[in-house]
Amino acid sequence: MTDIQKELSFWEHLEELRWSIIKILLAVLLGGIISYIFSDEILGFLTQPSKDLSIDLNLQVLKVTSMFMVKVGIAVMGGISLGIPIIIYQTWKFISPAFEQDYSWSIILIVFFATLLFFVGLAFGYYIIIPFSLGFFTSLTSATVSVNYNFTLDGYLSYIMWLMFACGLVFQLPMLTIFFTRIGFLTPKALRSYRKYAFVFFLILAAILTPPDPLSQILIVIPLFLLYEVSIIISKFFVKKMNRPKQS
Repeated sequence: MTDIQKELSFWEHLEELRWSIIKILLAVLLGGIISYIFSDEILGFLTQPSKDLSIDLNLQVLKVTSMFMVKVGIAVMGGISLGIPIIIYQTWKFISPAFEQDYSWSIILIVFFATLLFFVGLAFGYYIIIPFSLGFFTSLTSATVSVNYNFTLDGYLSYIMWLMFACGLVFQLPMLTIFFTRIGFLTPKALRSYRKYAFVFFLILAAILTPPDPLSQILIVIPLFLLYEVSIIISKFFVKKMNRPKQS
């Protein structure tokens, strides 16, 4: 009888996973449709950093299908961005029963702050990292050869959107800390002891995400290190909460 119950429980869990994936796909699809409708406005917003450069930068398309693929790319990234609250909610709702029984109140706060941090990361990438990185790469000229900067529109947007999306994911560090703290993988003591290694990792990550100039690397390392310190405080709070004796 126990084996049958376990089998039923497994299939019920699998069914819940299936519905969570369907809801996430529907949210991304709806967000993608909205983003496609407003793709011209979004395109103007994403290309604005190229207009603020000191050089005359030309964005061009080289294929017949380029503009269509550009709008599809905007729809996909926009759909994921607009659907991020549902993605976080369904993911957390699915994994929460594994380490807590009463998540109804906390999941709302988690979804809110995770979504807020994601969009703060997008804004950080757009307003801080992208202007510095574009300014650096377009400043690399040659003294012997005349260079005209002509970027393909799809290549430019791929760089901009993925850099923004990467910043949005990086800003999820406190949320990841909550998850790994709840399953017992992380503790405040461990986070404090790994601080110096985390700092080195952040420097490497900043070197990958940004051009090799010290100012851009510092601009991304500082918020990462601050998020790490915030993660230690969050981990400490959740450890105290988990160790608090339950009232009968």
